[in-house]
Amino acid sequence: GKRAIAFATTMLSMLSLALLVLGVDAHPMAPTCHGFGGLGSSCVAATPGDSGKRLIPLLLDLLQVDVPGCSLKPCWLQGIRVGVDETNSVDSPAKVGIYLSDGRLAATSQVLEMPTSLQDHTWFFFPFFGYDKELHTLAEQDHVWLVFNTEATVKLTYHNAASSEDATRTVSEDFAQAFATQRDWELEPGRRQWAGLFRSLRVQLDVGDISVLPGSGLPLILEAPHGGRMTFGWPQRVSGVLNSDQNTDLFTEELRTDLTRRCGRSPPAVILRVDRQGIDGNRATGNGTHTRAGELCTQQSNSECCCHLADLNDMEQAINLNDVYHTLLAEQVAQGNGALLVPIHATGKHRVEVGVRLSASNLNEGAQLSPPSLAQCCSSKSSLRAVAGDVTEAVWGASSLGALLKAKRPDMEVIPSPQLRCPDATICPDSSYSSLFMGGYNLKIHVSSSQPGVQLELPQVMRGFGSDPPTVETAAVKQVGAALAAFLNAHFSETCEADVNFGLACVHGQAVYGTCVCLTGYAGVNCDNCADGYLLVNGQCMRLVVLSPPDGVTQKYGSAFTTTSSGKRYLYTRKFTTQLSECGAGCLPLNISLRVRCDSDQCHNDLNDASYTVGVALYDATGQRLCDGTTGQRAPQAETDWWLQVPLQGCPLLQSTQTQHDSVYLSMWTSKWLKLRWEQEPAVSARSRGLQYKTDLYQQDPSLQSSENLVDALPPSQLPSWIDVPCVSPNCANEEGCDCISGCTCRSWTTSGSSNFYGLMATLSMQPN
Repeated sequence: GKRAIAFATTMLSMLSLALLVLGVDAHPMAPTCHGFGGLGSSCVAATPGDSGKRLIPLLLDLLQVDVPGCSLKPCWLQGIRVGVDETNSVDSPAKVGIYLSDGRLAATSQVLEMPTSLQDHTWFFFPFFGYDKELHTLAEQDHVWLVFNTEATVKLTYHNAASSEDATRTVSEDFAQAFATQRDWELEPGRRQWAGLFRSLRVQLDVGDISVLPGSGLPLILEAPHGGRMTFGWPQRVSGVLNSDQNTDLFTEELRTDLTRRCGRSPPAVILRVDRQGIDGNRATGNGTHTRAGELCTQQSNSECCCHLADLNDMEQAINLNDVYHTLLAEQVAQGNGALLVPIHATGKHRVEVGVRLSASNLNEGAQLSPPSLAQCCSSKSSLRAVAGDVTEAVWGASSLGALLKAKRPDMEVIPSPQLRCPDATICPDSSYSSLFMGGYNLKIHVSSSQPGVQLELPQVMRGFGSDPPTVETAAVKQVGAALAAFLNAHFSETCEADVNFGLACVHGQAVYGTCVCLTGYAGVNCDNCADGYLLVNGQCMRLVVLSPPDGVTQKYGSAFTTTSSGKRYLYTRKFTTQLSECGAGCLPLNISLRVRCDSDQCHNDLNDASYTVGVALYDATGQRLCDGTTGQRAPQAETDWWLQVPLQGCPLLQSTQTQHDSVYLSMWTSKWLKLRWEQEPAVSARSRGLQYKTDLYQQDPSLQSSENLVDALPPSQLPSWIDVPCVSPNCANEEGCDCISGCTCRSWTTSGSSNFYGLMATLSMQPN
């Protein structure tokens, strides 16, 4: 609650300049508020209380909010605030989303816990993070739908609506099923009302070209001026570097989260969301030749300005945005009162470069002295002169950021550091490159004798360069976070957790430099999942050979019956050609898994909620039963589409040298009508059969169970065998050749007079011996 209020207060000061420059109805460059309270500064100033009515919502709440200026140039989604009452009784999971006016889902937030301890009527902020938060409305004057959903009941704040159209709509929506990709909210009839009045939820949306993520007192400021992704509506600059620093926006977001966990307080972060092709946020504000102040661009850092564009209107908009970005960044630096400024950038070199405003020649000169020292050349030049009197120690000493980064990632080249002081390989032999990024314009204009800063140039591997979807290396975030935490501890008297493995819980593995190295057979961030080709058996992940339908097959869900209309029991089968080359001395069958669509009346009205049993059996190519198993009594569940694993008992090894193991039949029966998944039009040999027990053979042998109770009462050990007869409809070509089972009918549905055949979605898991 305190963080949300601080965020709103900060936004008010930030918006004052931007709204003066742009006007209320223009494209929002700074984070701009829409929703309850109006637009811009009036929206930011609005509080969620003000004698608002309170109600415990039992349904999903949604509200229409006007958002101008996000069509010709899209806007970046910053977050949604919801007015919350202070008397919540549960920490309920909650989530928000935003839909375009045509009903398409634009974005959803992460799930957050609604806290029970809040100040009287406060805003609860749901931030939007990630690479896909571009809001492109259908018109310049348009609206969006803001949706709030919670798992349990929480108390929110409302105000009186002028009419039913202005009231919050309500929809009965399960928390796990909410936020479909397409919804027609206009058709939803429900309205929030009580005491004879319509009510509107107090909710706000922030959008803009710049993200300002709030801090909570940690003496560190992050910025990413080259991580933007928005290109639509922003023409390409005529000159300058156009390539963005890929994924530095994501790295900055995740680094801020990691530091928050380590230090208990958050650093603020400023991220420019427009792609570098349209504006360079790490340059002085100006056109192709001069800055706003009339200085030559060639005399600026990197010898260029931010916004050299061919069209004057486009250039003026880019110049305005650069001014707003630098104003917002300057406000964070001023509020930080000496906090460490850390711009996050990218390099194509395979090393981390720590820019401290010392050139390659400065470092080369200091490194070749005996002993190496920067005191003579650089005491007044270093961007870290505010945190340490000894410039040599600050730049490449034991407590330097380079030393700490090298300790957290020993296999990565880091410069400057105790191991690599300079880029000239004739002086510093371990250097792989002769050039060095010393730190750009933003670092230059903000650092001073009282304001420290350091620029990080991160290599491709740490940023997840080329990943799809865009994803940064998790271990790299932890490594940089741990190094910055240790630096804050050493130079700012902080008590952050500096262990690179902080927060890791490697269930089946070992934590090594910020990542879990999993034992064989395990996978996942915490090594708590089975790797591909392994299955959890008796609490352990074991290597498996799996027989299953091909990947990506078209599926249909349909019924698995217990009996025919005449009362005969069904046994469904599917044939698989075995793949035993990986089995060595043989493969031991472990279980048969069935893809269940649903098993209760909550998901399909022709099912019931009775408990049930599923049985499976495995047969070889000659029709001999190899082994079988049952689930025992199962209670139905509300979930849909899941794998039901049925363990097999007493199976022999399947060996590639035995011809009867060249193929196997997976079979199942059920004591209750179920909905299963079926592969549409499988290979002819893989078509499933609906096999019915042949009653006359049971009547010939009194020791067998009666024909009236064949499947449900039949012990698994007495399941029948059959020979490999052709799958035809309705019966075998030769009834006498059907052995002890008749009605070898292919599983099919008839559409437009023709049969469409299906194969049971089932898998056999086997353990190599």
